[in-house]
Amino acid sequence: MLLGDEGLTTGIIHSIAPRVDLLSMMNDYSDIFTASSAISSSEERLIVSPGMETQSLLDSIYAASLESIGSNKFMKSYCINLERLSIQAHLTAGVLSASQSTIVSTSSSSLDELFASSSTEYIVEAFLENTDKLEDLVKTLLALEYWRENVLFRKEESTFEDAEVEFEIEGGERGLLDQYDGLNDVDGGEEADDSTTKGLASLLAANGNSLRAAFILHVETTIVSMLNLVFYKGIPPTFLEGDGDQFLLSLVDYCARQLVFLGTPEGANIALRRQKNPLSATDLSTYLETRSRLDEVQDSVYDESYKTAVAAVSLSRYLCENVQDLPTSIVSRMLEVHDWPLLMVPLIEEPPWTRRRQVERKQIIWEKLLNDNNCNEWSEVLPKDLLVLTKVEAQPWIALFHLTGKVCRESYGLDEFRKAQLMRLRRYIHETLTDQLPILQDVARYLDELSILGVPAIGGGVHRPSSNASSSGLLLQRVDSLRESVIGHKNVNSDEHLISIIKHQWDEIFSHVTDSNDEELKRVAFEVYDGPGSD
Repeated sequence: MLLGDEGLTTGIIHSIAPRVDLLSMMNDYSDIFTASSAISSSEERLIVSPGMETQSLLDSIYAASLESIGSNKFMKSYCINLERLSIQAHLTAGVLSASQSTIVSTSSSSLDELFASSSTEYIVEAFLENTDKLEDLVKTLLALEYWRENVLFRKEESTFEDAEVEFEIEGGERGLLDQYDGLNDVDGGEEADDSTTKGLASLLAANGNSLRAAFILHVETTIVSMLNLVFYKGIPPTFLEGDGDQFLLSLVDYCARQLVFLGTPEGANIALRRQKNPLSATDLSTYLETRSRLDEVQDSVYDESYKTAVAAVSLSRYLCENVQDLPTSIVSRMLEVHDWPLLMVPLIEEPPWTRRRQVERKQIIWEKLLNDNNCNEWSEVLPKDLLVLTKVEAQPWIALFHLTGKVCRESYGLDEFRKAQLMRLRRYIHETLTDQLPILQDVARYLDELSILGVPAIGGGVHRPSSNASSSGLLLQRVDSLRESVIGHKNVNSDEHLISIIKHQWDEIFSHVTDSNDEELKRVAFEVYDGPGSD
């Protein structure tokens, strides 16, 4: 089942580790990690017990400021404690979902028996009882997004353009090695101040902090994954009361940015193109052996950006699913400011989770992002199964069902442009699809009605069914004040503000440690991926 199946939540995306990149980096630092610790099975072990341990880990979660990202406190709270909570929450949800399904489980593990007897997602319940921790997660999520996009690599560096040209070259260095100039002093010598204008990544690469950077970037994916489990239960009540809706506003804006990212054509989206056109095994092996440390950091950015965006599609679906509970201002934000219905169109027309590639002997195969052990992995799909919906593929369709429901339909302003864009989806709704998602029959009916509906021309206002009239009036829009407070500056691109953050993080956090002697990375390896209870 796709609709209402809790397995849908657990399967959206939760990497047990940022695997491909991290495993290759772990091999470079074998004194910290071993292969077994990175890939040890976590499906049949109790990582976090209910009660005091859960509450203790939850208490360590805090709203991380931009300056504190990557600190030892951050690593302990998020890379270790939150990761453990998230893994356990997904395992619990998976076991409970399996026990409630019609599929008879053949497993007799003690973990299954424990969860079946408790019949509760105690990690999720703990977050719902401590909603201040959910607020901390949202604030940290916004900080991490800004850190990834503006602090780690400055936008004016044009690293995406360089990568777009050079990535096709086997074992290429992507033209980024010039950022190493003047950075031979690994202890953060005098040249470090000049390099802050280029972003923090060049400093981390020169100092050997690429693995810590990879784990920091993975936290953003973990937070979205954890929020998916929470929002599957509905909108937390405190987010609907008083000033709590500011967190919903920030999440709506965040999800919109991720939807835009995924909907950007791969020709202009290097992160998506890397997923859609992966290197062959031979070329990948050569590339991993020859890439620089700066390439490692950049690769982590690309991979985690994609994983986080895919996870955010599910979060978007849960927000749409509870649209009847959302304040009017939030619904207006979704429909009029960001135009969520149209943001779903490219995800259906050019799905970022399906790819066609050539393998050995010029054989063409199709692959989809499928769930395997609570982790989305690319898997081959036979041509005859291409129309079978995966859990990830179902998300934009389910979101669209709610976005074309009564609540949104009465508030969504239509004109010729919006009508034309939505009508492009009609040809994708066929019997094979509706057999899998019967709710899409309502979407098809809405589109059929829309096809004969007269709407204003572009620029001539919009038609709102609630008033049966056209409107071109101006509305006041709320500002995402929460994001502004997290960033700490109204001008998000302020050079002075960004340089001060980079300099602070380098001087206070990263210049004092390298991956080879990083005690926090050793703790991550032991407490999360090779801790007590592992095989």
